[in-house]
Amino acid sequence: MKNKTGIIGVVLLLCLVTGCAKFKSITKRQPGLAEQYTAKAQEYEVKGDLVEALEQYKLVLTVEPENQLAKAKSEEIGQKVRKLAEEHYQTGLGFHRKGEYGKARKEFLTALRYNPEHPEAKDMLTRVIKGIEEVQGYIQHTIQPDETLATLADRYYGDHRKFHLIAQYNELEDATKIRVGQEIRIPVIEGIPIMADPAAIRTDTGEALESMPGKVITVKSYVTHTVQPGESLAELAKMYYGDHKKFDLIAKFNGLEDPTGVRVGQKIKVPEIEGVPFLEKEKVEETKEAKIDEGLTVIKEIPKLEEEKAGLIKEQITIEDQVTNYRELGIELFKNKEYAGAITEFQKVLNVHPEDSETLEYLAKSHFEQGLVLFAKEDYLAARDEFKATLRYDRDCDKCEKNIQESEERYKDVHYGKGLSYFGEEKLADAIREWELVYTLDTQYKDVDKNLKKARTLLERLESIRRSKTKGGQQ
Repeated sequence: MKNKTGIIGVVLLLCLVTGCAKFKSITKRQPGLAEQYTAKAQEYEVKGDLVEALEQYKLVLTVEPENQLAKAKSEEIGQKVRKLAEEHYQTGLGFHRKGEYGKARKEFLTALRYNPEHPEAKDMLTRVIKGIEEVQGYIQHTIQPDETLATLADRYYGDHRKFHLIAQYNELEDATKIRVGQEIRIPVIEGIPIMADPAAIRTDTGEALESMPGKVITVKSYVTHTVQPGESLAELAKMYYGDHKKFDLIAKFNGLEDPTGVRVGQKIKVPEIEGVPFLEKEKVEETKEAKIDEGLTVIKEIPKLEEEKAGLIKEQITIEDQVTNYRELGIELFKNKEYAGAITEFQKVLNVHPEDSETLEYLAKSHFEQGLVLFAKEDYLAARDEFKATLRYDRDCDKCEKNIQESEERYKDVHYGKGLSYFGEEKLADAIREWELVYTLDTQYKDVDKNLKKARTLLERLESIRRSKTKGGQQ
């Protein structure tokens, strides 16, 4: 009995020992795993693959939440990838504004690789997909001399800014590269009014539509109305359609997200829509000829099909209309916080009207906001230049001088500090490069002059020693 008890005791002891050994092996796995992730992260970092490096450091933190190296690296690389994402997004916007959609799409996708949560890049990509998904049909158009996608967008949608819809539907890499005689399909998109004969609309199979989809709005012509004091879209709807509730038709046709935001003097296009009662024809003719001073300025009708095919009718956009378009597009870009694009559009207005007060005011605001954006990205000299530009258009800018000074101080401080860091690591060439940037801006900044001389002297000595060793080896 005692022997049995002894044997059982030995077995239990062995189980306890092996159990502890297993427990120890389990507890030892975690640090080993963290080291593996760290090694992989460093490997990716050396290769320049910051996205994968960041993922590996995050994995380290799942194993060891208090790992200081992983914490520091996650923060450092996280800032870098977010900055890269924003740079690619801005580059994509530049391509998009030029109509180079293939290049723009690549930049937006790259931005999302660096930062999958970048909301604007997501929006730019999904906006295109959404538009294509909602196409109900198309109109075949043959490009005539002097036509561009912008003039086609103005012709069919009443808005030259919608040219990107045509380019994207036709999968054009560059919206500026079309040729006379080229066949282009004008997409009929749900919710976007289109000026077209319903009989000319084709389905994806090329067949004529048997009946118009309920959500497709076809427009026969439009009236351009100059907003007078006290007028609103609801009042215009009552005036032209006899129903103030139809104000949304005017808003959609003009691409107005805020129907309440019309201003006195603004030109609004009031569409004559298929199946919706409109201002009587006699009254339209009378208004065209005799009541221009009351705010109704232009009537634009759909060309006859035969004349359209012959290419005899070309739509004219006056210089003033174009200037108004530039100004309105600039304001839209400003509201969307696309300040660089807004500046480009406002400059176009000033090329025609250098004293345009509204444009000058928005241009000053755009440069100032762009300066703040660049400052946040730590591009301090570029930010300084934007604040200086603000002063050209708004001499009373009370924050500009302070921001200019702070931008320069930050720039000098950052590069001076980098120089010290490189010098401490004996990277003399890098230290000299950083300090030269500071010296170019301010020769009296801290000890930059003394530090430069010291670093250059040390570098020259090292180079001399290397040259002498090289000669000795050759002999």
